[in-house]
Amino acid sequence: MSNSKMIGKAIAGSLCFGILASFNASLGPASAATPTIAEVTAPAASNIDTQLLGQWQGTVPSGQSFTFVFAPEGKLFLMAKGPDGAARAKEMRYKVNLGEKPMHLDVGLSSTETVETVFELTPEGQMRLQLQGTNPGQARPNSLNEQATVFQKVSEATVLPADTQVIGF
Repeated sequence: MSNSKMIGKAIAGSLCFGILASFNASLGPASAATPTIAEVTAPAASNIDTQLLGQWQGTVPSGQSFTFVFAPEGKLFLMAKGPDGAARAKEMRYKVNLGEKPMHLDVGLSSTETVETVFELTPEGQMRLQLQGTNPGQARPNSLNEQATVFQKVSEATVLPADTQVIGF
């Protein structure tokens, strides 16, 4: 199974770091290649785009905790600590469509695979993101359900800690 399919299953299911840590890809600096999908192309960031930037921590029903880091220029990282305690992150791309209700989020797992989902930012400052039932190539959910994962914004930082091992896009 390719790395992008594995991360897609992680996003769709448990998002457990064990899957991320077990990638067969070599860990190291992210690829400098220009991605062909899911880049943010809007001339100016909206208020929601700005609110989204930073680190969002969530826990799935299995108890696995992980962090999404939304960075400028459409970069997204799935970050967690591996069994050895080392911080690891999978680099992805994202694109938001703010004109839809709920808002659309496209997550580019690779240059050929994208997961389409929906999210909302709550008045309490949380992000609700529909992860369950999403996989590359499947239709976007029409709404958030009671199983949507709730994220807390834990930092405005859009860069990874210096010692983080990155699996490139």
